[in-house]
Amino acid sequence: MNNKDINIIVDQNTSDTTKEKRGIGYLFALLVKQRKHENDEAYLATLKEKKLLSVEEAADLFGIGRTKIRQLSSGDNCPFVLWIGGHRKIKREEFEKYLMDQFSV
Repeated sequence: MNNKDINIIVDQNTSDTTKEKRGIGYLFALLVKQRKHENDEAYLATLKEKKLLSVEEAADLFGIGRTKIRQLSSGDNCPFVLWIGGHRKIKREEFEKYLMDQFSV
């Protein structure tokens, strides 16, 4: 993060304590977001090596929403889903092949 001033606009009727808490919360969220992006490349590289992905991991790797992945993998005999008990795992290679054959999802 650059050493720049950050201005946070808060309603004038808000107490100084509330303004300070909101400012601290906003700065904390920025720091968390920055740290996450610093680790994105390593995280994605790890996902590219995994054979089975959680819905969340598949969403991160392929840039598709979790809800859409759940919709796509809910059909009977879905070729890229493996059910382990009640847990849905996405077969990375099969899902990638599936996506390459689609016009839209």
